[in-house]
Amino acid sequence: MTMSPDRLPIALAALTLCAVGACRSTTLDARVPGDLPVPSDGGVSAEAHARPVRLASSLAQLERLARGARIPLIDAQLFVPGSFALPSDGVVPLSVHFQGGTAIAEENFVRSGQEGVLLASTLAGLSSVFSKAYADTANFHALLAAAEASLSTRETRVRFEPIVVTFFSAGYGAVRELLKDPILFERIDALVSADSIYASVVADGVRAPDAEQMVDFMRFAQAAARGEKTFVLVHGETPTPYASTEECANLALASVAAVRSPAGRFTERGVPLHAEAHVGQFHLYSCAEGRASEEDAKRIHMDCLYMVPELVRTHVLARDGALGRSSPAVTPK
Repeated sequence: MTMSPDRLPIALAALTLCAVGACRSTTLDARVPGDLPVPSDGGVSAEAHARPVRLASSLAQLERLARGARIPLIDAQLFVPGSFALPSDGVVPLSVHFQGGTAIAEENFVRSGQEGVLLASTLAGLSSVFSKAYADTANFHALLAAAEASLSTRETRVRFEPIVVTFFSAGYGAVRELLKDPILFERIDALVSADSIYASVVADGVRAPDAEQMVDFMRFAQAAARGEKTFVLVHGETPTPYASTEECANLALASVAAVRSPAGRFTERGVPLHAEAHVGQFHLYSCAEGRASEEDAKRIHMDCLYMVPELVRTHVLARDGALGRSSPAVTPK
């Protein structure tokens, strides 16, 4: 009998508590590593440099930068920054986030430097919670319409464009359903996966992700490799009874004929990167610490969530950066 990813270990399920500030944290430090030479393939140099201060991945002592209006919607909350001004043409960039809580979704959104507004899911739990909510994608179409209507005026009708979707842990359950819808597949400009994307295995003794559960992620990866979309993945290397984020990343890599190369560097938050791969606008980063112990696995899992702003700034907004190089726009606090 094969194991389903819906049977998440209690240790990983408990990580969501950390995302809403239940974990203790040390004081955060805003220092970032210096820039490194960037190879012509769009990756980063493996040149070694001093280990930067590693910031704690917890809301407990994180400076709150997200200020604005919050509009409750069905299974989501729309965050409208205080600086937001409705464009005359009504075209508003939208960021959508699944899993981890609205607070960290808002802080990541602000720190990423994105324009527009944020639609943060209020769902929580296993991947089945997210997949059931959007198995009928009409629910997500209705959510987008409600969010657009809440910002529209008599003179200006809002349309969200582009749409960036970030997701953490079990949040992939929603994204997998959305990508099955041709209209939503077309509307979504970028995906950022923070130690997310699990799948059932093919069979007992066959450690490979079920292709049926991965096919649309692979389609999106190939579109990114062609430069039509942007797909960014960061994952740990924690083994799971079902296909892990590393094993699912392997399948995504194979779909674009990519292989990992050593990274040997750190993110701006001081997280060590083990390996990376870049093809067009497809970018993947691996963190190896998760194999050491259960505590390390938890730490890397949460670190991936807190990497989202750097991933977005580097590969969604800039499209020509390299993770781990300091950004002049926003630094972590």
